[in-house]
Amino acid sequence: MAHFPPSFLDEVLARTDIVELIGRHVELKKSGSNYMGLCPFHHEKTPSFSVSPDKQLFYCFGCGKGGGAFQFLMEHDGYSFPEAVEYLAGKAGLELPQQQKADNGETARMQAGHQLLARVAALYARVLHSEQGKRAMAYLAERGLPREVIRRYGLGFAPGVHGFLERQLGTDSRARSLLEQVGLVVPGRHGRTERFRDRLMFPIRDRRGNIVGFGGRLLGQGEPKYLNSAESPWFHKSRLLYGFSEHRDEIRRRRMLIVVEGYMDVLALAAHGLPVALAPLGTAIGEHQLRMIFRLHDAPVFCFDGDRAGRQAAWRALERMLPLLTAELSPRFLYLPDGEDPDSIVRSEGAQGLESRLQQAQTALQFWLKGLRLLAGSSPEGRARMARKADAMLAALTDDYLRQVWRQEVEKLTGVNLAMARRPAAGKPRAAGRTEALSELQERFLAGLMQEPRRFRRLPEVARHFFVDYNGVAKVYMRAFSIVEAAEDQNVDVAGQLLHEFPQQTEIARWVNQAPVPEMEFEYLCLAMEANYIRMKQRSMRGRLSLRESQALQMRLQHIERELRRLGEKIQETGELEYDEEGQGKHSHS
Repeated sequence: MAHFPPSFLDEVLARTDIVELIGRHVELKKSGSNYMGLCPFHHEKTPSFSVSPDKQLFYCFGCGKGGGAFQFLMEHDGYSFPEAVEYLAGKAGLELPQQQKADNGETARMQAGHQLLARVAALYARVLHSEQGKRAMAYLAERGLPREVIRRYGLGFAPGVHGFLERQLGTDSRARSLLEQVGLVVPGRHGRTERFRDRLMFPIRDRRGNIVGFGGRLLGQGEPKYLNSAESPWFHKSRLLYGFSEHRDEIRRRRMLIVVEGYMDVLALAAHGLPVALAPLGTAIGEHQLRMIFRLHDAPVFCFDGDRAGRQAAWRALERMLPLLTAELSPRFLYLPDGEDPDSIVRSEGAQGLESRLQQAQTALQFWLKGLRLLAGSSPEGRARMARKADAMLAALTDDYLRQVWRQEVEKLTGVNLAMARRPAAGKPRAAGRTEALSELQERFLAGLMQEPRRFRRLPEVARHFFVDYNGVAKVYMRAFSIVEAAEDQNVDVAGQLLHEFPQQTEIARWVNQAPVPEMEFEYLCLAMEANYIRMKQRSMRGRLSLRESQALQMRLQHIERELRRLGEKIQETGELEYDEEGQGKHSHS
């Protein structure tokens, strides 16, 4: 950690007006010798956040957060301590002490990347407003975005020519290397080329307002229609929300947050006087993003497109938020008419039309019950499936009181006592903390994950359903996903955290201490688990799948079986354990 002379830190703080600094984000009102406002760190309706101009300190009597100017920047904007000192020193016109200028290189590299990304964003913006950007501007005009919004959010255009960025910015080897590091230029078989070409560009900012990457919409022919920056030290897709830094303060001021699917939805709402929308970056919303949302507002409305993909995205969002839900949070879900999205609604009905629809949004409980009915059907067998699915999902809720209320509601709907459904059969008591018997395939799959937690990040979305019918395992398994998604470190100690939270689950230690699972074997295990899940789904939903769904499942199963045969041959050559199609160990070679 960087060390600053105490005298220098005192000088920085003496030249910083903490009321002015905090007042940019919190509406403060004079109250005696202090200022009071709504706390930016937790949700409250009565101001308990106090700022003392005399002591240059803040304190919240509600959540207990407090400190000075440095701490506010670190808590609110995500600065490290050296970054907070440097930022405030710069605003105060102070030069850093000489020893601090000899940086360790990493901070300087990150700053250089941020500066380069900002220059690229400005370059793309200039192109958009030039002759080269006429087609993109025509598209934006057609979508109803005024120039004021286009400029405010820094939209740009990446021309469809090779070598554009390097000709403009890569004038030396260092600049060319940095363009590659931030993911704007990629090496290929035919030389280096831009990641974004012939695309409308949306700059993406971190919560401090730095541009860290881009989303690009293709205007010509080809796929993918939307493309994000590649993962890099600057850009982490699962930890960003489009519109967060631009809308954070307005969301808090209005006490209103709308979660939408795409960039254009965010901009369309802003163009109609609702700069309160956030969007994930083209993928399913993750736990870290949900934590960011709930920290901003306790009652966000998830307003996704009215098609099947939009409904699935909303359901995935509900599944991901279950471990985070408490009785103090009130997320809601709005189904838009089929074929509509927030952009089309505000263009046809205006902001008032959308706000009126938002009043009809369902609570998370209502949305969950409706979704269960759609998934399972209303027949007696459907109610049984509904109860089983509900029981597995309830295991993810960590708020005991909320879980009890939700359980009571689903029991009314299904007529099934979920607590009774989980009891072991008479005469066959189950030891406390034990899970259902797992196959050797399942055991090795879990061992491979616990031994190498980074593998969680590579799992396909379907993997979240592998243990839905295993109540004892489902809660631990889903909690592991949450731990990995919230962690900064790729190799976070998942098993250690799980053992702390579930001390009776002795299987966790068993999985960790199994023989190491090599990469090739783990690849085989993943495919075999997916194949078994598909077979289970085909059996349980026989006669209720559409022809298209049935064909898609069968094609995927056939592809997996081919891959399993290929991997099985390689595994035999290396002497690793092989599994049959039902997941049982067949043999190993010495």
